[in-house]
Amino acid sequence: MNVTKNIAKYVKDIGVNLSELSRKSGVPYGVLYASIGDENRGRDLRADELTNICFVLRINPMDFADEPKKESAV
Repeated sequence: MNVTKNIAKYVKDIGVNLSELSRKSGVPYGVLYASIGDENRGRDLRADELTNICFVLRINPMDFADEPKKESAV
């Protein structure tokens, strides 16, 4: 999973209204819908959009990052 999908799941799980999130974050509704509201579109959030959303929701963006893949010793 990527950060956008992780944020989308979190937003859905806590029942955030995308219109309200758009107004508070300054991220256009269409962008929010394409990124986190519609699983079929698959648009990734840009860094500034992610930062604004996390600021409004009072969450740490790093909580949604995937663990880096560990390389095996050769």
